[in-house]
Amino acid sequence: MNTTTTLLRSAFVLYFVIALEVLIMISPFAGFFYSVFNPVLLRLAAHSSTRWLSAFYLPHMVLPEDSLLQFVRVTGSVLVVLGMAVFCICAIQIYAAKFMKKGAVLGGLYSFIRHPQYVALGLAGLGLSILWPRFLTVVLWLLMALCTISWRRTKSGGC
Repeated sequence: MNTTTTLLRSAFVLYFVIALEVLIMISPFAGFFYSVFNPVLLRLAAHSSTRWLSAFYLPHMVLPEDSLLQFVRVTGSVLVVLGMAVFCICAIQIYAAKFMKKGAVLGGLYSFIRHPQYVALGLAGLGLSILWPRFLTVVLWLLMALCTISWRRTKSGGC
């Protein structure tokens, strides 16, 4: 098996785990989860030395009171919205050119960046990692960035 196939299969398995977690957390099991762990989260939030943990990595029942953490949350929201907006704008450019048979898109953001949709998805993923900072989400965002960089280098001759 070559490296690309291994990376793709690994990414598929990891994203399946994320989807499985989302499905579990929207199921009735989530009520049980929160009823059991809510006292733990509240206890973590009560102490100044662990408040950052419950406010950043376990943000389910606790809203951050710290202005720095609130700023970080707003920054995450802005990155998600900005990334998805840029992605949609670029998609509209691509599909409009495709339907009108104009060829490759060379204007707009494509005149500055070769693949602005990759950058936009990276920004949205970074924002999502900030808003929903599970260790798995952060690690997968890093893997996505590294795989994209690695893939781009192999496609462009190792530049």
